[in-house]
Amino acid sequence: MPSEEIKSFFYDFQLTIDKILDYVVTAFPNNEIVYWPPSGSRTSVTFAQLADRVRRIAAALMDLGLKPGRAWELGSRVAVLEWNTLRYLDLYYAVPSIGAALFTVNAMLAPKEIIYTMGVAKPEVFIVNIDYFEPLLKPILNNVKSIKAIIYMSDRGKVPGQDYGVRMIPYEDLLRHEPLKEFPEIDERTPATLMFTSGTTGLPKGGYHTHRGLVLHTLSTALAVKNPPINASQDDVAMVLVPMYHVHAWGWPWSTMLGGHRKIVYPGRFDWGHILRLIHDEGITLSAGVPTILYNLLNHPDSPKYDLSRLKFIVGGAALPEGLLKAAQARGMTVISGYGLTETAPVLTIAYLRPDHKDLPPEKKNEIYLRTGIVIPLVQLRVVDEQDRDVPRDGKTIGEIVVRAPWLFREYIGDPEKTKNAWRNGWFHTGDAAVWLPDNYVKIADRLKDVIKSGGEWIPSLRLEDLISTHPGVNMVAVVGVPHEKWGERPVAIIVPKPGYEGRLTEDEIRNYLMQFVERGEIPKWWIPDKVIFVKELPLTSTGKIDKKVLRDQYKDVLSK
Repeated sequence: MPSEEIKSFFYDFQLTIDKILDYVVTAFPNNEIVYWPPSGSRTSVTFAQLADRVRRIAAALMDLGLKPGRAWELGSRVAVLEWNTLRYLDLYYAVPSIGAALFTVNAMLAPKEIIYTMGVAKPEVFIVNIDYFEPLLKPILNNVKSIKAIIYMSDRGKVPGQDYGVRMIPYEDLLRHEPLKEFPEIDERTPATLMFTSGTTGLPKGGYHTHRGLVLHTLSTALAVKNPPINASQDDVAMVLVPMYHVHAWGWPWSTMLGGHRKIVYPGRFDWGHILRLIHDEGITLSAGVPTILYNLLNHPDSPKYDLSRLKFIVGGAALPEGLLKAAQARGMTVISGYGLTETAPVLTIAYLRPDHKDLPPEKKNEIYLRTGIVIPLVQLRVVDEQDRDVPRDGKTIGEIVVRAPWLFREYIGDPEKTKNAWRNGWFHTGDAAVWLPDNYVKIADRLKDVIKSGGEWIPSLRLEDLISTHPGVNMVAVVGVPHEKWGERPVAIIVPKPGYEGRLTEDEIRNYLMQFVERGEIPKWWIPDKVIFVKELPLTSTGKIDKKVLRDQYKDVLSK
């Protein structure tokens, strides 16, 4: 232990989010942040101007009496219900930097789930975009009694339509406040953000991420994306397309600034025609999102009008289908996979290339891009069996991904049993089934809950989806297990055809297409789906992933008819 004399003059540097802001203002003060919503005009601020906004908002929030947290203890909570805006970026820095916890409310949850998560979080201040979410104010205030003030935001100059019985403050008032000179000293283990899982298997579960974890996550992700083929650099123009209410937008509000990208664009509420225009007008070269976002960019009616060949895109949140990868590459895009969870802040792996991959032919590189990836710095990862023993690194044996990193949920709030089940033997159990390859990359086989158990053997639905997606007539596909009297479960494929293939694709054509992979020894014949169903659209979760729970419920009797 340091002596009392040393303690008297030594500064114990804490890894807190305000340190990221300090750095980028010093290193890149004139880099640009653009906010351009679909229904508004273009706004531009420099990194230095953003820092001034943050200090004003931080001071105004402190004047509202918000209290800082302590190590592993939440302070005051500030709930935010907003799209991808400059205002949200302000709050990503301002709220944690005063020791409060930024609660990113998932805008795509059902109203009852939003009220439930806010009831668990107990925010004192609610910051909300009233252009879109004012109808939720009254039911939220009727059920969430912790809210003492509402700060309202609008791109249209709108004001609240009624008196809601609590203090109402326009966001612009915060920006007129005198700026905070110094951020308060905060223990780096203080919770910085509070968020909830998407709740696909029940009510959403909440947890927090600390300053220390998020700073290290930011450093690690900014370093990892400098690897090929993404090669992120100061020359890139980034667009934040991961929703800012979803797992820190994968950390991009912090990492894109830390990486010194010369311009960062926030598009407001998602409008894919508008976003395609921004990609062209702002010269976007770097972005990320779930497969559905990439699908929308490629398949929007306006998409053929725009050149996407400079765009580098990281897919996460769900497996990257091979067909989607090839469709993006046909437009000249560079696309690779990444992987993580809400509980992991989120990034754990990225499918970047190593030096020994430099001379691989394109098809071999594609095999790597389709993998879940290799760990980013400071992540330890294993693939284990049901007894938590490492499975062979043979690319065949399926096990569960377990991880350690500085940025994981410590606990699920109010759910000690779920916490205990997730943290076993000192490792966080992700619930994702994967294979471990000899070169240390991993490839997701399925969510454990989505693996199809047929006759006592596993069928990975993601592998079938990957192969079906390469058919020229398939736009989107989901494979789910449904009850079967003899085998327990059998696979059923649900397909959205491409335009021009509606009514033309048949079950036999899809099964015959899969037979080529059987004949090449890539999959066994018994994996071929028992039924193929064609639909106009697939149900999505609040985070844009295909909702297999809904599909399993919808088609649970399809093989018994």
